[in-house]
Amino acid sequence: MLQSKFKDARVCVEDTSKKVLSKWLLEKGFHTSSPDYHTSEVDVDVTGVVVKSDKEARLGFIECKLGRINLRDFSQLLGYSKVVIPLYSIILSPKGISQSLNLLFNVARRNDILYYSADKHIFITKWLGRKKEIDFSTIIPKGESIL
Repeated sequence: MLQSKFKDARVCVEDTSKKVLSKWLLEKGFHTSSPDYHTSEVDVDVTGVVVKSDKEARLGFIECKLGRINLRDFSQLLGYSKVVIPLYSIILSPKGISQSLNLLFNVARRNDILYYSADKHIFITKWLGRKKEIDFSTIIPKGESIL
């Protein structure tokens, strides 16, 4: 997704579930493009980096859950996203969302809590394991496009 959207940039995407983000950024040399990298003491499952120049790198987060995504899972990613302000922040699961999140977003319409910055919000969606793709019909917030 990042490579298709940012054709003129260098893109790196890796499983970072076993490392603290700040250490991964340092190991990969992306710390020079992220001046506040040392504040990124977060554990994200998959991290993408879009490098446009030596002085500019933007991050993308994907948090993967095996069970239904619940409020704790969502809140964890929201906290990480508020600290780092990534370009993209996505949480997905093959089981979709819990009943409480369904009520929160689809009934109470509390999309305001998806935002981690004035113009950036978390995407929540279901993962289709067999197809190895996002179920675009389940994206929260409704009507938004991840691409």
